[in-house]
Amino acid sequence: MRKKLKKNEKKKTKILKSIDKLKNKITAKEKKLSKVNIKIASLEKKVAENKAKKLAKKNAEQSPASIDN
Repeated sequence: MRKKLKKNEKKKTKILKSIDKLKNKITAKEKKLSKVNIKIASLEKKVAENKAKKLAKKNAEQSPASIDN
């Protein structure tokens, strides 16, 4: 009886340890993904700013030409 209880306890501890390891892996992956998402968002912001600057330049260039005509 004692041997069975000890085996069951060992199995439980092994299972709990493996679950903890998997949870740690998941949290590590989530952290990496959040970092990647932040980088992507910053790149998208830069691209949007550059497009806005280009549009502003085009509008600034077109307006004096239309005034002269």
